[in-house]
Amino acid sequence: MFDVVQKESVQKRKKIRFRKNNSSFDGRKFLIWFGVLLLAAFLIWYFFYKNYYSNYNYIKEDSSQYLVYTADTFTNRHNMHNEIPYINIDSKDAKLVNQTIQTYADSFLENKNNLMVYDSQLNGKVLSVLLRMSDYSAGFSFPDVTFYTYNFNLNTQTLMSDDELLSLFGVTKEDVRKKIETQFKKYYQQEVNEGYFAAQECNYDCFLSWRGIENYDYLDSVHYYVKNGALVAYRSFSIYSVYGEEEFYDNESYLFSITK
Repeated sequence: MFDVVQKESVQKRKKIRFRKNNSSFDGRKFLIWFGVLLLAAFLIWYFFYKNYYSNYNYIKEDSSQYLVYTADTFTNRHNMHNEIPYINIDSKDAKLVNQTIQTYADSFLENKNNLMVYDSQLNGKVLSVLLRMSDYSAGFSFPDVTFYTYNFNLNTQTLMSDDELLSLFGVTKEDVRKKIETQFKKYYQQEVNEGYFAAQECNYDCFLSWRGIENYDYLDSVHYYVKNGALVAYRSFSIYSVYGEEEFYDNESYLFSITK
């Protein structure tokens, strides 16, 4: 009788172990399928992100183009290439800026000697577009250079004001004024050192007058641009006088670093 009870007890334990083994097998199978589904979901998300969000296709007018592309290009009489940019954002502000650029280009480039080129950079949520206009209408071999910039908040697809951009970088207009003043004082000293003129013949006020800056108005014609994660300002000024210092300046001379 006791042996029969033992056999029945052993058989029950085997059945219990068998059931536990079945339960363990089902759990592994579930984890495998869960992992496969999780990987598939990640791959779908990555493909969608890379081809839609990371390229900002969801705010573009034309998803096959860059955020800023060249709408038209042609050469001027100096055999230099004009480039008319198009901001590829489907928003009211972008459409208005594109219309403004095109209208200005149509007028400015009526003079076949003139030149318009652009640059653009994407830094975080800020898309910056820089226009550089070289005006040869005065008849000199060197042009009068002017700038204009547009900065877009890509989260809202709206044009940022100067105050909004300065606030983003934590600087004030007074900070900008000091940076530009410091750079102009360096230019003055460098011109003296290079022998373009003698300090006793032309002091700093004289220098500013030749640069077309009146009443120390450093913030006049300042346009902000985000370059390589830093805030810079472009400020046009006259590069020539009777001293012939136009050879001292180049394209980067109009750039003033505001933040590092």
